[in-house]
Amino acid sequence: MEASKQASPAEAQPAYGLVVAGGVGTRLWPLSRSETPKQFLSFTNGAQSLLQSTFARLSRSIAPERIKTVTNLSHSTMVLEQLRSLAPDYPRQNVLGEPFGKNSAPAILWGALHIHCEAPDAVLAVLWSDAHITKEDLFDANLKLAVEMARGGDLVAIGVTPTRPETGLGYIQFGEPVKDGVFAVKQFIEKPDLPTAEKFLAEGGYAWNAGIFVFNVRTLLDEFAAHAPGLNDIFLAHGGKDARHDWSDPELIESIYEQVTADSIDCLLLEKTRKLQVIPCDLDWSDLGAWDVVYQGAPKDDSGNAISGNVVTASTKNSLIRGGRRLITTVGVENLVVVDTDDALLICDMAKVQQVKQLVETLKAHGKPEAEQSATTVRPWGSFTVIYEGEGFKLKIIEVQPGQRLSLQTHKKRAEHWVVIEGEAQVVLAGEELTLGPGDACHIPRETVHRIGNAGDGVLRFVEVQYGDYLGEDDIERIEDIYGRS
Repeated sequence: MEASKQASPAEAQPAYGLVVAGGVGTRLWPLSRSETPKQFLSFTNGAQSLLQSTFARLSRSIAPERIKTVTNLSHSTMVLEQLRSLAPDYPRQNVLGEPFGKNSAPAILWGALHIHCEAPDAVLAVLWSDAHITKEDLFDANLKLAVEMARGGDLVAIGVTPTRPETGLGYIQFGEPVKDGVFAVKQFIEKPDLPTAEKFLAEGGYAWNAGIFVFNVRTLLDEFAAHAPGLNDIFLAHGGKDARHDWSDPELIESIYEQVTADSIDCLLLEKTRKLQVIPCDLDWSDLGAWDVVYQGAPKDDSGNAISGNVVTASTKNSLIRGGRRLITTVGVENLVVVDTDDALLICDMAKVQQVKQLVETLKAHGKPEAEQSATTVRPWGSFTVIYEGEGFKLKIIEVQPGQRLSLQTHKKRAEHWVVIEGEAQVVLAGEELTLGPGDACHIPRETVHRIGNAGDGVLRFVEVQYGDYLGEDDIERIEDIYGRS
């Protein structure tokens, strides 16, 4: 009898990926908000969102079906739709929806436990979803090196060689070489002041913490047990070491997240472990964490302005100006950030962009809905934009992508009137099917079962007029939904 084939080390230690797509991106308000955070938006000339770019980057080295994405539960459908546009067979169960945001440590521990059940000897590449990288070949080469090191039992960070004295990022100080291009980590330093950052840049031997890690899963779980026993014990007390089916149970995860505290993996584990190594490299990387970083990476005109949208300037220098539908004009100003959306306008000194986060907290304290909600809301089928709202009525423009449709639904507290302005609509209304084109309209009384879908090849765009006692988005009773929403 022929001897059975032995698995190669690479087969025995498969590579998995975990994309961390939580967070709100508050410092990029008003473009980034709680309902549609920055990872779902595009800040560059490309059409892909930051999440899609990160997924595409990782899937060059790791098969899409081995990449998990951890996100806020409310964003799970949006994640699935964006990633399926790149990988149509991306499994729904690969999206891990957190019931509450508790920072990166619980998210990564949950992902690691999930993957450990599938492949106990796996290595795990962890990427944050908000990075912009231009040197993709260099990223691929260093990820391959990090995977090789992790297969030997290591924890590895891919750090970025600093190009300026940045105070908004963490630093990793490294020491003796372990292998060509790989160094032992001396310490983490979290967001230094300017003189310290300038000192780091002059001395060398420091890398920006880019949130790019490759972990041996067994080692990672051992280090969680050693350095974060409180968090580790909460997970294991509920799930059990061998409860392979439990890590996808929403009720189990909710009960765990109700007990854990919000901690970053940097502070809770990576600053304490002695098993971490770093690969410093120049990836031309940015985390797009604030508007000044967006400005630094954007194309500029002869006056140093990064301009997009409906904008006209005169005697304006070194400014970031993003216009929307309205015309934005500037005269005699410099070093400004101007960002216009349908419902909010930000004007900020370029040197004060870190304070946008505090501004958003102030807006929340004053009860301003614009702090978290935007005029345009993205849905798995497309989007809607609130044009005007008054006492007892609301006016929307709704766009439905080709092949998509809204849920079969009713409303208890409002009636609606639809007028198609572009495309072909397939409507279900009280059991009757209608086909509507530009200029056609239909009325939907309260408590009438209805649905609209896009029957054409282009975008379906229609006006919806709502009127009634209550116009909140929670006045929807879904009877049938192809996106699995209840």
